[in-house]
Amino acid sequence: MKKDRDNFSANLFKFFLSFLNGQDSDQYLKKVDYKYLDSNFLNSILIWKNYDKEKIETSNENNCVPLICLHSALTLKLRGENKKAQIFFDKIEEERFVSYRIKELLLLNAIQEEKKSANTILNQINSYDLNIKNFDLNYLLNNQKLLNPVGNKQDGMAEVLYNISSWFFSKDLYKYSTFFGKISLKLRPDFNAMKLLLLGNFEKLGYKNLGINYAKNLNTDNLYYYKFLRMKLSLFEDSNKDKEFILDLKKFTQTYPNKIEMKILLANKYRKLEQYEKAIKIYSEIINNKSLSENWNIFYSRGISYERMNDWNKAEKDLKEAMRLNPDDPYILNYLAYSWLDRNKNVEKALSLLKKAVEIEPDDAYIIDSLGWAFFLSDQTDKSIFFLEKAVSILPDDATLNDHLGDAYWKAGRQSEAKSQWKRVLILDPQFKKRNVINSKIQNGLKR
Repeated sequence: MKKDRDNFSANLFKFFLSFLNGQDSDQYLKKVDYKYLDSNFLNSILIWKNYDKEKIETSNENNCVPLICLHSALTLKLRGENKKAQIFFDKIEEERFVSYRIKELLLLNAIQEEKKSANTILNQINSYDLNIKNFDLNYLLNNQKLLNPVGNKQDGMAEVLYNISSWFFSKDLYKYSTFFGKISLKLRPDFNAMKLLLLGNFEKLGYKNLGINYAKNLNTDNLYYYKFLRMKLSLFEDSNKDKEFILDLKKFTQTYPNKIEMKILLANKYRKLEQYEKAIKIYSEIINNKSLSENWNIFYSRGISYERMNDWNKAEKDLKEAMRLNPDDPYILNYLAYSWLDRNKNVEKALSLLKKAVEIEPDDAYIIDSLGWAFFLSDQTDKSIFFLEKAVSILPDDATLNDHLGDAYWKAGRQSEAKSQWKRVLILDPQFKKRNVINSKIQNGLKR
């Protein structure tokens, strides 16, 4: 502010800091340029700034802008003017907002006023899958703090800041959203809806560790608990914090074993980490739960795990079952068919499946490569080269695809091109798993 007395962000920050400390804040608000912030936000700020005055200016109930309507309702309710407040709450309810936080405030008011709409609003909130628990009205009536009530003017101002932060978030202006969100938490440190929004901001900005801090020590009664947990797990995954990811997820699945999507997430993580036995155990638990509908994806994932453990009989059985349940999935078709090709069995059947897979997914390099390889093993060399070249043109830096193309060139009598492809494999991936085979092919060619 020494360099720029009219700085927008600095004056807003000083205003809210002065408001928090009960100091004169008018001087800073006067310097805030309206062109940088919607006038409705500034009018909402003024409602809470003037809260202690004997008479405050609220919205005109006949011409109620939703944001001003909300803060008029909250202010009047806090001052004990329930009938006036209810007029505004009713208007907000008519707008049918999908905002979690507005639903939360409407539910709290409906519970307190014993409105019939309370049950409808609660069902809407439960449908958002924000928490594992389906709260009932009696429980919330006796635990109203779970709905983050606005209990004083400081909470009200934090609510305005949440609205501003949400608006910037919707515009993909995540740093501005974070700026206002952090001030909101200065005024109200226990504001769960604001913490969740900040977590979303940090995820968008790539500030993973900062985001994780906002999801620590979660209370399962927190209305947003499940949403927090899923976002934290996402940040763990993005940060390669595998140990923390597994620890949190194991604890959750032990407490809530019926949350199948989270068990699948844990099993998939074990599979990704090549801990196939652990993955198979969880997939099998899910499959053996007869109350659940058959899920092709679980059979597919378990089949992959068995295949990686070289238990082909079980892998083939699962992959076939996945294909039976979802016969048009190109990735199931590809995995089963290529596994056959890798074992040099059912080549003609694999070729048929791969033709279908390419029709469904014509731009996937790996599926195209599989088809090319099927033609190679079927001694249809020209077709093999056509598809293998196409695959390499899509993914030119993939070592396996280049290796396959080299083999096809050699089989077609194009030895120099074949050797160039094989040399390229070792340039792309010096630690290629079959590098000894590649070196042998470069020296001696492809053995018949």
